[in-house]
Amino acid sequence: MYLRKAALHIGDQVQKYGVAAAMYDLGLRLINTAVQFQILKGMAVRVQDVKDASLFDASGFEARFATADELARYAQDPACAMRPEFVREATARGDRCYALFDGEVLASYGWYSNRPTPIDEHFLLRFDPAYAYMYNGYTAPAYRGKRLHAVGMCRALRAVTDEGRKGLVSWVLSNNFASLRSVTRMGYRIFGDAYLLRAGSVRFSYSTPGCTEYGFEIEADEPARVSPQPSP
Repeated sequence: MYLRKAALHIGDQVQKYGVAAAMYDLGLRLINTAVQFQILKGMAVRVQDVKDASLFDASGFEARFATADELARYAQDPACAMRPEFVREATARGDRCYALFDGEVLASYGWYSNRPTPIDEHFLLRFDPAYAYMYNGYTAPAYRGKRLHAVGMCRALRAVTDEGRKGLVSWVLSNNFASLRSVTRMGYRIFGDAYLLRAGSVRFSYSTPGCTEYGFEIEADEPARVSPQPSP
């Protein structure tokens, strides 16, 4: 069953992204059967980089930062994919959630931070505070295919820019080809890579020179932290 599932995945990757991409993805997956090894594509976007002005249009939705009371309420609903312990830790750090509401329904959201932020229970991301860090984007299944993730990011980008930030920084796994295609189409520019390795108690990270301009640096984090929800 596992081999059949793996073969289907490889075939799908070949069809969508080509043989080289499929082999790259397979190689990373094989490495991760023994150790945790990830390559993160660091990226940034400013308002003027957005290629499609319609992405700033959230017609039909209420677009804004969610309140603490709203987040506590939605965290109780498994359909919102927002764990209560994550919400408590993120809001305690001062992170904010920019959301698109369809009436009372939380249709899509993303989290935004101005401080060093854990990317999992082992590593912490530091970045230039002149930017806001976007992470943990999510769109409810019923609303997918409407580009709401991009719309929410663009609206949040405008909001943090109005507050005085230069733009957004974020990252995508190097083998998440669908997300890489989507964010570059929106206007994000990839500026460098961050390599993460964990084998037992050993943790190592390295950021390429292109990350320096954005202060994009990953370091070992305290293991007691609550890990963020992985971005879908």
